Amino acid sequence: MAIDFRLIWEKLPFLLGGAWTTFSLTCVSMVFATVAGLIVGLLNMFGGRVLGTITRVYIEAVRGTPALLLILIVYYALPRFGLNFPQFPAAAVSLAVCYAAYIAEVFRSAVESIPMGQTEAAYSLGMSRLQSLRYIILPQTFRRVLPPLANEFAALIKDTSLVAFISMEDLLFRSKMVSAATYDYFSPLVGAALIYLVMTLPIMQWSRSLEKKVD
Repeated sequence: MAIDFRLIWEKLPFLLGGAWTTFSLTCVSMVFATVAGLIVGLLNMFGGRVLGTITRVYIEAVRGTPALLLILIVYYALPRFGLNFPQFPAAAVSLAVCYAAYIAEVFRSAVESIPMGQTEAAYSLGMSRLQSLRYIILPQTFRRVLPPLANEFAALIKDTSLVAFISMEDLLFRSKMVSAATYDYFSPLVGAALIYLVMTLPIMQWSRSLEKKVD
């Protein structure tokens, strides 16, 4: 099947409008997911038995649930309980909840990779647990989590395509609109794939560069 590059070029501004929605949704979701992931990860490790159990249940439940299911629950099911979200907030909340569970594990792994001797040294200097986290552990943790966070960001760009199921005009949904209007069900999807590559490849390359620097 031939690719109609003329059609892709003609519809490129329309597709880029969807790409902007995709990128905006990714940035908003990633910010909230990172903050929530950090909090959940720390509570899981240092929150005691009760909070540790609650956060562990959350992490395992969300990681075992498809992101698409979370999006559908937030957008279609929660309004039955009086929680109505417009498309963009519903998508952002769903993706943030989903990725916060994965990012919590990223932070947990990074904290656990720091030798215990540094924490013990902080305690010997009279620091509390909170002070040792703030001044010793977390600064090193943020440096170590940058490469995996970059990978999560690239993955989130691709997972935003799931919001097409709630008719949100992201890149994938707009490519499907072009397909329906032109009866060409191949070329617009190829155009969307190329735009996804343009958005994700630099981030993945940056992630590899960060990994080398951290090593």
